[in-house]
Amino acid sequence: MKRKSLAMICALAMVIPLFTACGGSSSAPSKAEETKAENSKAEDTQVENASEDGTYKLLFGHTLTEQDPFHQAYLKWAEAVKQKTNGKLIIEVYPNSQLGVEEDVLEQMKQGTNVGWQTDAARLGNYVNEFSVLLAPYFLENLDEVKELMGSPTIAGWEKKLEDEHNIKVISFAYVQGYRNIFSNKKGTNPTELKGMQIRTAGAPIWVSGVKSLGCTPVSLPYGDMYNGIQTKVVDGCELPYIAANNLKIQEVTKYILETRHFYQNNFMVCSAEWFNKLPAEYQTILLDECNKAGLEVSEQMEKDTDAAKQAMIDAGMEYIPYDQMDIAAFKESSKKAYEELGLIEARDAIFAELGRSAE
Repeated sequence: MKRKSLAMICALAMVIPLFTACGGSSSAPSKAEETKAENSKAEDTQVENASEDGTYKLLFGHTLTEQDPFHQAYLKWAEAVKQKTNGKLIIEVYPNSQLGVEEDVLEQMKQGTNVGWQTDAARLGNYVNEFSVLLAPYFLENLDEVKELMGSPTIAGWEKKLEDEHNIKVISFAYVQGYRNIFSNKKGTNPTELKGMQIRTAGAPIWVSGVKSLGCTPVSLPYGDMYNGIQTKVVDGCELPYIAANNLKIQEVTKYILETRHFYQNNFMVCSAEWFNKLPAEYQTILLDECNKAGLEVSEQMEKDTDAAKQAMIDAGMEYIPYDQMDIAAFKESSKKAYEELGLIEARDAIFAELGRSAE
């Protein structure tokens, strides 16, 4: 009898966990689990809606603030697409990383989710290395070169590889922030004088190698932590375009503008290739054309506004070391290391051939 009772107890012990695993647990799911389930349900609904009534939606995110000119350009793009598709293709724009961390959003994109993102050539270089060259130091020189490369067969080949191998579709790279310069609490005019200066940059390899080639020590910090990082002396400064630096009030925590013009930055708008390819062909064309149009418009306006942003930082008390007082020849010579380290010589030469330039 005792053996029989013991056997029954053991059987019950095995059944109880099984019952719990099947949903009989009295413990409630965590908030994270609930949110994940809601997001999953929302995504399923969006896909279902697109197939049922012919309406498509793109959730487009970026790291910039609502005051940034790019954000306003994205809203303009969204409105133009909505009008030209009679409300059948909707773009919802989310600033301030509201859609999440960039790496996570790109992974969602690869899975076919209807999300888009503003990224850069450095980040895309993690998937197709050749893209990195577009953000290599002293590579692109002006907006006219970016416009010319919008028809580049070389870049079209990289885009196809990105789509075929990683399910990421390039919508546009017409969004140009311009030259990036160093804003620091230490002064220097050549790679030797900048040696050891800790400068915040993004974590992708070309950013790190490029900043290192200037003589600085690159430090990767999230974009939103930049101001506090300088203020608390985690880093000596950062490298940014003038408009972005002024918007972040970097002049409040740094003393010097070192006009190195080391990167000429254009940005990439991307989405899931799987999602894009399910759009009607007409909508695909509208999405691409209107994104390029809004991008070139805002890039040209930002080019005009750059001097005002620079002057605002000078008026706030920053000491300005202009481009012609920096040892640019020494910076360019040192920057060649970045191309060699990342295997970008062939990509550089291919693009330079299309632009009619030669490696200096």
